[in-house]
This record gives sequence, C-alpha cells and structure tokens, in this order.
Amino acid sequence: MAKRNRHPNITRYTYKFHSFDGFRLSISRNRNTFTKYFSVRQYGTDKEALKAAQEMRARILAELQEDDADPKAIFDRYKQEMAEAKAAKSQKVEA
Repeated sequence: MAKRNRHPNITRYTYKFHSFDGFRLSISRNRNTFTKYFSVRQYGTDKEALKAAQEMRARILAELQEDDADPKAIFDRYKQEMAEAKAAKSQKVEA
C-alpha cells in the first residue's frame, strides 16, 4: 500500500548545496502549475513555514473549487501577488 501524504501538494525540501530548508507548495490543474517555496529562514520555524504553505494551499484550492474557476488566471494572480510582495520587501531593504 502506498504511503499517504499528510500534506497533499506540500513537500518538505532540504537542499544541502543551495542552503534551502523548507517546504514547496505545488498545485497543477489543466496543464497550469503554481509553485511556491516557504523557507524556514523566512518564517522562523518548520511549523510556521508549513502553516503558511497550508494556508496558501487552502486559499488556492478554495478558489479552484468554484464552478467558473480558471486555473491559469488564479495561478497568475497569486504569482503577481508574490512578485509584488517581493518588490515591496526589496524596496524596504533599500530604504
């Protein structure tokens, strides 16, 4: 019997050579994929990084459940949201 994933769409990642430790959220629908990494360094603890990944997964899956859901539009909106958050963070660092 196959092992069940306790956290569907979320995978624990530890890269020794790239110093990443955290979780990857990956959701695919109709040949469209959304992927986001949640680093322990950014969120402080494993528990907080996993919680952030679970919360984003819940938000995305809820939107995908709607009758007229367009996966590409939903994923693009979340990617744009992440890009804006990253830009705002880099502007804060520069100031």
